[in-house]
Amino acid sequence: MAGKGSLRKERNESMRFSVIVPVYNSVPFLMRSVESVVKQTFTDWELILVDDGSTDGSGEVIRRLAEQEPRIRWFHQENRGQFFARRRGIDNAEGEYLLFLDSDDAFTNDCLEKVNMALRRQPADIVVFAGSVMENGQDTGRCIGKIASADNSDRISINWLKEKLISSHDLNSLCLKAFRRNMFKGDYSDYSAFKGTCCGEDKVQLLYPLTRAESVIYIPECLYRYYYRENSTMRKFAISTIPRMIADEMYSMLYRYMQEWGLDGPEYQELVAVYYLRNYLSVYFGLRKRCTTLRERWRFRHYPWRTSISREAIRYRFSDKLTTMEKLKLLVAALRI
Repeated sequence: MAGKGSLRKERNESMRFSVIVPVYNSVPFLMRSVESVVKQTFTDWELILVDDGSTDGSGEVIRRLAEQEPRIRWFHQENRGQFFARRRGIDNAEGEYLLFLDSDDAFTNDCLEKVNMALRRQPADIVVFAGSVMENGQDTGRCIGKIASADNSDRISINWLKEKLISSHDLNSLCLKAFRRNMFKGDYSDYSAFKGTCCGEDKVQLLYPLTRAESVIYIPECLYRYYYRENSTMRKFAISTIPRMIADEMYSMLYRYMQEWGLDGPEYQELVAVYYLRNYLSVYFGLRKRCTTLRERWRFRHYPWRTSISREAIRYRFSDKLTTMEKLKLLVAALRI
């Protein structure tokens, strides 16, 4: 299902930006997200809200918003997860550049203006910027997506960015980037494994456009506001979350693109394996910390951790790229101490 506000005018074909927001049960914070787009100092944009089968009335909220603001379009689909809600937005976007915004986060009021100014100075296929971490409505002073090694230049080496993606979470966020829309065209990859909520889905959606990109620039400013929520599902104890947090689907896709990029030599295999092992440790010890009852501790200890770890990655458990502490933690995890 798709809908437009009754006041919607015929859109300008040369529209500059499309902002895509996946929406799922977002009533408590949806207006903050939408208002951060509506109040932009740069006005040549459309906002695409994709209701991913919400059950809390979010769909009705975005329908009313589209009726009030002609630059807002909305779509509804059965619940398939954030990954496919974003794909729906990409398929229907008309802007020259695409930006992504989560329904519980916000842009700074000058985000689109700053991105547009950077592109006027230096046209590019992808623009990377940073974000502020917000907690209890306040700026914590912490940043995400900062690039310290930008060499005082706003140009980023595409190969450097690819190496960062195969070795860390640092630049995963889809929301800290703007993409020329045609970077997504012709992507016929099978993404069926990402139905529902999967960790690493941001990175997966970066791989195809980065493969096609010829130029990437960086804006060393925090233009995005990430609102930390302590009661997020990802921060609660749940054995069922382990497979998606280990993110085998994401790593499988990453290995495929490494071959396509020519980054599949031994040194790169070690980089991605160490990255995998660090993520595994984060999942293991993060979940162990969240065990608060005897039943949770029992379920944690009896989870098949040994069979859930990649055999390819575990071969690198003695890599020099791992710290002594990380090696000890891998031993602790293997023994379920």
